[in-house]
Amino acid sequence: MVRRGRPEEIMGADGRAARRATRAPVFDALRTERWIAVVRLAVVLVVVGIHVLSRLTGEARGPLALVVLALAVAYAIGALFAFGPKEPSIAVRTTALLVDAAFVTGWVLVTGGAASEYWALYLIVVISAGMRFDLLVTMGVAAGIDVLYGGLVLGDGGLPRELVVHRLSLVLITGFAVGMLAQQRALHRRRGQQLQAEVEERSRELSTHRREVERLRRVDLAKSEFVAVAAHEFRSPLAAIIGVLSALRDHDGALTAQHRLELIEGAAAQARRLARLVDDLLTVSRIEDGALRLALVPTDPRTLLSEAAQAAGMAGRLVISIGKVGKVRCDPDAVIRVLTNLLDNARKYAPPDSKVRIVVEHAGEMVRFRVADEGPGIPEEQREGIFERFRRLEEGSAKPGSGLGLYICRGLVEAHGGTISVGEAEGGGAEFVFTLPRATKEDEPAAAGEAELELEPSSNGSGSGREHVGQDAAVR
Repeated sequence: MVRRGRPEEIMGADGRAARRATRAPVFDALRTERWIAVVRLAVVLVVVGIHVLSRLTGEARGPLALVVLALAVAYAIGALFAFGPKEPSIAVRTTALLVDAAFVTGWVLVTGGAASEYWALYLIVVISAGMRFDLLVTMGVAAGIDVLYGGLVLGDGGLPRELVVHRLSLVLITGFAVGMLAQQRALHRRRGQQLQAEVEERSRELSTHRREVERLRRVDLAKSEFVAVAAHEFRSPLAAIIGVLSALRDHDGALTAQHRLELIEGAAAQARRLARLVDDLLTVSRIEDGALRLALVPTDPRTLLSEAAQAAGMAGRLVISIGKVGKVRCDPDAVIRVLTNLLDNARKYAPPDSKVRIVVEHAGEMVRFRVADEGPGIPEEQREGIFERFRRLEEGSAKPGSGLGLYICRGLVEAHGGTISVGEAEGGGAEFVFTLPRATKEDEPAAAGEAELELEPSSNGSGSGREHVGQDAAVR
């Protein structure tokens, strides 16, 4: 049976995707590092400019200052291109932070030690930590810088205690403020991503509901069409049967035995037509409900073709070519019904004395059946929709039939795991092609006494394994 997914099952995957989205990183680490690299380069250039101006005013610094500046410039420029398309790891970001702190410390040492006014560069390092990490890590970085700067103060001495406390406090306050801002930014981004995921999930749910509404609308429309067509198709045979019964009731005495027999045979034919229509409608219902059950057994294609030819009354018009295809794994009744529908289609649209050619051949793990007639064919723009319910050729709408035959053919073939299509035959006309799975050794039936179709070999006597079936085909 065909299992139809429930809406909550359909939306389950989407919901899981949305939940994964909410667990995504709350910031783009690669973009953050690139922005920090830009800020780093700008700060280094400002420091270089200040250093150049100080040299012009006569303030002298040792050669180590030039070395530190040169290394800092090289590092700042290289960092702009150091981060590729991959997101940097925590280790890489931590290393970049430590290198920044090291350069600031080196510059502070060569410009006066703890008393250097460049100590404020440590605040930029703390800000970069807030851009990279959360509140706790940022506070940890601020505390570490305080320890580092405190060590410089102890080593140099001479700074007023109030100034030292002021600078150390400022570093901690900066770390706390930047960390809080980073925390709030992360919360806002996370909330924004959650809202976006919820919007996307609701959009998917709405889209699912819309598709379901559209499907139900089509089902309702199809049911209305189904009832209308079924009522029309029932009306004709019922009217004929009622007419026969009325004639027998009202004019029985005036009818000869021959007339009575003709009327009864006509009523019986209409009753059989009615039974076929009921059977078609039941099959359509099973196909659409996914309740179609098949009894799959290995079957010789010759048996299928022989019984279909007898059921369609077209044995004398068939030209059949069968390769060494072995047996197919199928439900014989279902496949015979497919073949019978295709042969009935050929009889309705092809000239009365024309031939219907059937070819059975290998197609990989499948067996391909080709049924070609000599009729007018099917226009290319109508081939795709010809297998829909109640769909009939525009020029063939006057032909008898309910428009269910090809729909049933497609449902039965696809239930076997095959496909069916229609194209143009070599000599004109329509060629229906469908496939069925080949039977394997494991599929071979254990029961004996199975009827086999023996066909007269083709007149060329080549022993090629292909056989021709004409009017003299028989089951032995």
